[in-house]
Amino acid sequence: MSDSSNNVLEARRVNKGYISGERTIDVLQPIDLCIGNGERISIRGESGSGKTTLLNILSALEVPDQGQVFWNNKPVSEFSHSRRTRERGLQIGMVFQAYYLIPELNALENVMIAAQITGKLTRKESRAAAENWMAKVGLQDRMQSRPEQLSGGEKQRVALARALINEPPVILADEPTGNLDERTARRIMDLLLELTAADNRALVLVTHHTAFAREMETCYHLQGGQLAKE
Repeated sequence: MSDSSNNVLEARRVNKGYISGERTIDVLQPIDLCIGNGERISIRGESGSGKTTLLNILSALEVPDQGQVFWNNKPVSEFSHSRRTRERGLQIGMVFQAYYLIPELNALENVMIAAQITGKLTRKESRAAAENWMAKVGLQDRMQSRPEQLSGGEKQRVALARALINEPPVILADEPTGNLDERTARRIMDLLLELTAADNRALVLVTHHTAFAREMETCYHLQGGQLAKE
């Protein structure tokens, strides 16, 4: 367990179940998880074991049946819907397997929108910050490209820039290399590790890739609704 004063993300006795017919399936049994500043953890588990559900609860995209989630020691359940949305943008950077870029926007605009949603930056400031992050992920020459014009690796680089533009203390990455070939996956993983280490950001990596998982400081396995260290 991390020193609570140093935690950027914490789940206390979080559980989640779904009703199937006449019975309730416990996807997550009471789970405790503390992530300290700059800490890197991985979570592995079989498909359907609840890994994405756990990340959704940590990011407050889903509400647990019981338990509490804390961002920088603040209980998320006490936030209004609008504050939760804003705080999520400031506290949590999210990277997904499917990229989730907006097809109508070019690469630069896809990064800018994450800053504009929080209201942290003006449009001019958002553009400057987005250009800076696009350069950091090596896409300074692809800013005007639409998502359909980008390769899978380039799309994920845009997604990384989008996740980092608000400089959140923690990044949640859900199978970020799942749609990529091995060589591109290695490059994306190296970039993710480099960019999070540069500013001491915490990283929660959900992955089926055993080698990538073992590069984290602490490795967890989710099975039968229970989270345990490997």
